[in-house]
Amino acid sequence: MPRRWIVLVIVLLVATPSALYARWIKDKVYLETEDVGKVEFSHFIHLEMVGKNCPACHNAIYHIVTKNNPTLTMKEMAGGKGCGACHNGKKAFSVKGDCSTCHGNGDISFDTDAGKATFSHKVHTAAFGCDSCHPAPFKAQQGSNKATMEQMEKGASCGSCHDGSTAFSVKDDNDCGKCHEM
Repeated sequence: MPRRWIVLVIVLLVATPSALYARWIKDKVYLETEDVGKVEFSHFIHLEMVGKNCPACHNAIYHIVTKNNPTLTMKEMAGGKGCGACHNGKKAFSVKGDCSTCHGNGDISFDTDAGKATFSHKVHTAAFGCDSCHPAPFKAQQGSNKATMEQMEKGASCGSCHDGSTAFSVKDDNDCGKCHEM
């Protein structure tokens, strides 16, 4: 067999499994949590870390059929279940660390009667931990935390901290522009 055919056969033997492998795996999947919204999971990042060894997680830690996976708390994961099997501070960063590593913490915008209001996770997490707001007074699920200014002025939602003592007051008309586009 001519040398170029041998090279072609070797290339095909190496390239074909990789091409097929990459086509059926969905990179980004979203794990829905009860208290802190969706968590984006990247198969490709994790596969690189475990040497493209799918059985390292499936079905040992997570079932390949998503609906068959249990809902785990952060406490259970910190005890070694689910993500915590690897994210224990030894194999990979710990689930006890910075929440924003897995749980998004970008700005959140709301359309209100008084114009668009923006909540900055960056500003708030610089002063407080995630558990100061989640799951109470805010469930981390889009659309589940509606409150009127009147309700906030009585201590609901943002008003639980923005009371003029802990943080600027939602009652102060001079501070509207801190949250609302004016």
